[in-house]
Amino acid sequence: MRGHIRKRGNKYAVVVDIGRDHNNKRKQKWFSGYERRKDAEKDLPKIITKLEKGYSEPADMTIEEYLNDWLKKKKNSVAHSTYVHYESYTRNYIIPGLGRWKVNKLESAHVESFIESLNKKDISQQTKKHIFRILSSSLHKGRRFGIRENIMDDVDPPKLDKKEIEYWTEKEVQQFVKHLNSKNHTMPIMLALATGMRKGEILGLRWSRVDFENKSISVTHQMKLESNKEGKDEWVLSPQLKTKTSYRTIKIDDDTIELLIKHKKQQEKDKMKAGPDYDDMDLVCSPSTGGLLKPTYLRNVFNRTIKRSEVKKISFHGLRHTHATLLLTNGVHPKVVQERLGHRSIQTTLDTYSHIIPGIQEVAAASINKSLYPKQKIENVYSFSNKN
Repeated sequence: MRGHIRKRGNKYAVVVDIGRDHNNKRKQKWFSGYERRKDAEKDLPKIITKLEKGYSEPADMTIEEYLNDWLKKKKNSVAHSTYVHYESYTRNYIIPGLGRWKVNKLESAHVESFIESLNKKDISQQTKKHIFRILSSSLHKGRRFGIRENIMDDVDPPKLDKKEIEYWTEKEVQQFVKHLNSKNHTMPIMLALATGMRKGEILGLRWSRVDFENKSISVTHQMKLESNKEGKDEWVLSPQLKTKTSYRTIKIDDDTIELLIKHKKQQEKDKMKAGPDYDDMDLVCSPSTGGLLKPTYLRNVFNRTIKRSEVKKISFHGLRHTHATLLLTNGVHPKVVQERLGHRSIQTTLDTYSHIIPGIQEVAAASINKSLYPKQKIENVYSFSNKN
């Protein structure tokens, strides 16, 4: 087989001779859509190799049909909550924007136009980022169906403004805690502030993972949304955490230990009152009748307390950011903060909390000041240096 590169308008195509028809007319196969000639030249030998091994026309399907098929496969390979996000973003954004194109006709220009339309939509930065990632992942898997290889290589991701994280100052934390008096909801909120654990990890924490003697908590489970046998979503206790580094042990302070002990005693009273009706799942955070504490109830109490304490409104996840920010501003090493939060790398921690780096620098300056000049006055230091 022989092939060559041909330019069409502003783009390039790989053209391969694949024989002759019954009228002895030359047959050619075109692979279009290349932005740069060198990319087409790079793919030419690969395409010829594939054709020599046996070529079959790509399925005559649309991007919508392809994505629906891709979602079916994803449903069995990812967590249910992840699939719900994939399905929602694909159905509400990607399919309306690109679904009408045939898989073998989709080009980078179409994808670029779609991304540009996302930039104009009034949707969150996080949503734009998720849509781009899902689109990239799905199209990458579509080469055997006729989607052009490396179609996303030259497509710029959506424009994302750096989002400022939400957190409380030490004064705001103290003001909020003064107004926190819910019997069953104080514990999860205080754990978020004291440990930086994620909401699902807190609601999935069992007493067997609280080590009172060594003052530590082992994060091994989380409460998450999954689909049951009837196809309905329900909250379950799952050993599958967000990442490998999410499995961690967190040291806790004496006051939090004391709060946990008091909470456990209250829970024992609830068990006695409920009797056999108590759903004992060994959970630290439960309603008065046991079982899982629903995130909706926790959010309602959290928001009511914010309003009552008159501090600025943040999300529950903002308590995790508050924990990290307080530690860093008090001179705790970022590596320790990374381990407590369960971040994959220290770079994630530094990037997320870059807003307080100036504060860390001030702590460092004050620390070295104490080491260099513990008692003597600065004038004496200059006198000493001048003698030498």
